[in-house]
Amino acid sequence: MEVDFLIAKPSLTRRKNISPVEVKSSRRYDHVSLDKFTRKYRQFLHTPYVLHTKDVVVSDGITYLPLYMAPCL
Repeated sequence: MEVDFLIAKPSLTRRKNISPVEVKSSRRYDHVSLDKFTRKYRQFLHTPYVLHTKDVVVSDGITYLPLYMAPCL
């Protein structure tokens, strides 16, 4: 599994405080590694994100964000 980034929220009291981030630059958004990572570490994860070149979409529990919104994470 290869996930590009992990973002940890500062809250230590919440169990689900880690968000994996996958960055995609092509038109095909295959995220096999992100799916495997999410299944394996589901109890620790908050929201998985995919940064890409199109609009905001939420699908199958994954939030797709345009690259310019990366600082908002």
